[in-house]
Amino acid sequence: MSHPPVIVCVMNTLERINEELRDYAAAFDPNTYSGADAARLTEIAARGKRIYETIEVLFAKRAVDTNGWRRSSHAASPEQWLANATGASEHAARETLRVADRLSELPATEDKLRAGDLSLVQAQHVTRAAALDPAAETRLLRVAERSGVRELRESSERVITAVSDEARLAAQARDERHLAGWTRGLATHGSFSGPTEDVADLFEAIEPLARQAFDAARAAGKHEPLATYRFDALVALARGAEMPATGSRREPVVRARVGLSRLLGQEPEPGEEMCEIPGVGPVPVAHARKVLSHGLLELVISDGVDVQTVVSTTRHIPKALRIALEERDEKRCKVRGCDYTRAIQRHHTDEFAEHHRTAYGILGDTCPDHHHLIHHKGHEVIDNRDGTWSLRAPPHTSAA
Repeated sequence: MSHPPVIVCVMNTLERINEELRDYAAAFDPNTYSGADAARLTEIAARGKRIYETIEVLFAKRAVDTNGWRRSSHAASPEQWLANATGASEHAARETLRVADRLSELPATEDKLRAGDLSLVQAQHVTRAAALDPAAETRLLRVAERSGVRELRESSERVITAVSDEARLAAQARDERHLAGWTRGLATHGSFSGPTEDVADLFEAIEPLARQAFDAARAAGKHEPLATYRFDALVALARGAEMPATGSRREPVVRARVGLSRLLGQEPEPGEEMCEIPGVGPVPVAHARKVLSHGLLELVISDGVDVQTVVSTTRHIPKALRIALEERDEKRCKVRGCDYTRAIQRHHTDEFAEHHRTAYGILGDTCPDHHHLIHHKGHEVIDNRDGTWSLRAPPHTSAA
């Protein structure tokens, strides 16, 4: 079969690039590069990878739409063909083809992909939500640009929840609830799923034991993911461990974010679509009303009091201000691109010893590593327009 000259030129160009990259990858020695150059080359390679992912996505869609994949493969399905071609799982291949199908209605997302500004994983989260609510595309692309995948995934889920039928989602979560496990070697792996309010109760029950496990690990000099301590807590609970003493016993308090219009049963205003438990996810508004009736809720209403009017002249952070900060920063590092959520530390951008002021605009959450860079390595905090921070290294910092 003969190909038009332009197509032959494209194929030759891509094959030449592949050969050049293959020859470079076979010969280069990373130990001959400075640390700064290695970091920059990593970023360049990552951008190239994103561009190649886009080429793969768009041509894969064309091959599937025209059944062209059948001429070069004995695979039983498009997903199997793409999985064999890319070395990925059939599930991943299926998600890739779903992204390709959605892109025709989302030109801004396709432009970001073609420019290498968006990864395939980010595109999956953006297109999944924007396909249901195209008006959210621009906002989700901004989140993808300034934040990590975790925040993008959460933003995507909020959009999907806001435009979906609440009763249907609740019934689906109930129908799909499960706790499954499978063994590999000496380890048993597992997964679970269930209604968000039920999962919130589960995490609330193991939180004291998880905190105890965390404190014990820190005392021993260990730094492990939060999921590790939750597993230890669940095992301890199953084995009949006593709950740690926490002083006077009180009812547990759940915090929920909710738009005032939704809470009152009215049509939600823009930005008031959410109702969710921080750290867990969206829940039915009916659940927030139920918990509110028991007096066990810290309710954060989206059109509430201006938190910037809460100011303290001591290091103590008033409860209203603490809740506002936790809502704004979501208990994760405020530095752009950092999704760290464990052992978060609060930072004053105006040195407290000098100004003696504690206020909303000068406080932010940081992870231990970024907090160390600020306080002990002289890094300067830069406020970004999108509300995140960037760090500027001092001039004397070595680039090697």
